[in-house]
Amino acid sequence: MRCLVISTAENYDLHGLAMALEDVEFINFYTDSLHASYKEWDIVIFNYGCVVLWNVPLEEETTFLELLQHYAQNPINPVTEEFHYSFASKPRFFQDKITLAKTRSHALQMLAVSYGLSQTIKLSAFEARIDNTIEMTKNIPQELARRGKISLSRKEISKSIGELFIERNSVNLHSDILDAPVFIWDHPEYESLYTMTINDLELHARTAVLNRRLDIVKELFEMMRDELNNRHSTMLESIIVLLIMIEVFLTLIVHVFHLV
Repeated sequence: MRCLVISTAENYDLHGLAMALEDVEFINFYTDSLHASYKEWDIVIFNYGCVVLWNVPLEEETTFLELLQHYAQNPINPVTEEFHYSFASKPRFFQDKITLAKTRSHALQMLAVSYGLSQTIKLSAFEARIDNTIEMTKNIPQELARRGKISLSRKEISKSIGELFIERNSVNLHSDILDAPVFIWDHPEYESLYTMTINDLELHARTAVLNRRLDIVKELFEMMRDELNNRHSTMLESIIVLLIMIEVFLTLIVHVFHLV
C-alpha cells in the first residue's frame, strides 16, 4: 500500500481543517498534529506544514490537497516522498519499507511512523531552501577571491544580507521540529518504531549536514557584512581626506596668498 509524505506550507490551521473534513470516522488531536481516519485510509496532518497520507486513493488525494491549501499558511514549493507499507506480526521500518502490526494500536503505530516521516520531509524542505540560497550566492565568494571586492552595490549587498539572514533565521527558528516529538514522550512504547524510522531515513546525519550548510550561510552573511563595513569605512576615510584637503586649500588662500 502507498504512503505519501508531503510538505506544502510552513504551517497548517489544524482546527479549521478538521472542521472542513467530511466522511471522517474519527479525528484525534495531538499536541502538534491531528489524525483523521476514514474507512480505508488515514491522514495525519502536522501543524508545521506536513501531511502523511496512508493508502489514500489518487482521486481523494487530489481533493484533499486542494482543500489543504485553503488552510496553509506561508505556502512553499511542495516537497514529496513516497513509501510503501504493509501489515505483519510486528512493526518495523527497514530500507524505506514500513511494516505495521495489525492490532488495535496500529493507528498509534501509524502516528509514530508519521512523525518520523514528517520530520524527514520538513528536513528536505529546509535542505532545498538552504541549497537554493547557497546556489544563488555562490558566485559572491568566487568574485571576491578573483577581484578582491564584490561588484554589487551597497543596496544590493544589504538586500542579500537580509535574504541570507531571513533564510538562516527561519530554519533556526523551526529546528526544534526535528527534535523528538511530545507524542513519543507521552507514548514511550512507540519510541522504538519512531527511532527505527528516523534512523533508516538518516535524520540525525542529515540534520548535522544541514547545520554545516547553515554555517556556510552564516559565513556568507559575515563576509558580506564585512564588505559593507569596509565600504563604509572607505567612504568615511575619503570624506575625511577631502575635508582635510579643503581645509588646507582654504588655509593657503587665506594665510599664504592673502586672497581673502
